[in-house]
Amino acid sequence: MLEGRRSFICFLWDGQKEPLVLPYENYEDIFSSMQPANDGQYKVQVYRRDATELYIAKAGRFNVDAHYGLSDLERAIAKGRVTDIPELSHAQVQTLLGAIGSLKGFDLWIPQHDREQLDWTVAKPFRYRQRLPENYNRVEDILAQIDVVWIERGKNALNALWEVEHSTTIYSGLLRLNDIHLVAPQISKLAIVANEERRSMFSRQLNRPTFQTSGLSEICAFLDYKDVYQWHQRARDAQTN
Repeated sequence: MLEGRRSFICFLWDGQKEPLVLPYENYEDIFSSMQPANDGQYKVQVYRRDATELYIAKAGRFNVDAHYGLSDLERAIAKGRVTDIPELSHAQVQTLLGAIGSLKGFDLWIPQHDREQLDWTVAKPFRYRQRLPENYNRVEDILAQIDVVWIERGKNALNALWEVEHSTTIYSGLLRLNDIHLVAPQISKLAIVANEERRSMFSRQLNRPTFQTSGLSEICAFLDYKDVYQWHQRARDAQTN
């Protein structure tokens, strides 16, 4: 799961002098709107004729001549050395994740008891749905407690679930996501969001046999607060440019 991270897709082939390094954020919206092939992979090809083109099946061709070499990667490393990221609260991370979803065109669900705590000093106010989609009745009570839910706009399909674990246990968040995954395995974007210091705990808990057997260990991602903060900055800047 590359969403939210400053990630790159690198292409190498025989006889190539420089790597082709593509910022994933340039294609994030494309991949998020597509379904992978039956083997879980997205099918892409690089064509070199008069120009270099990235072909993404069912999405089209994109000129990528400007992305040979490591310049994009070096700029991202330099830009990524951010030292002024504030210490974020649970409500602020929740607000940022909701704002990112809104900027990306999703409908949103925020648990009712959290709505008054959203912090509009870190993001512009966004609207959220008053009701969850009706076709998840078996896990509606659990789904209603997930910190941020992205919903395909105008549809009843869930796109992503974000569970912020600020002081509560990683294991409890994984259990909630696992219950939903067992009933609705088509939801492929599930994530625990926490401080970087809890990454190793996430890894240990996710490797429990119960999560390996259910398949949650294959799709659940970890996102730290710094990634959320910078992701929101990039999404906001993309809207204003």
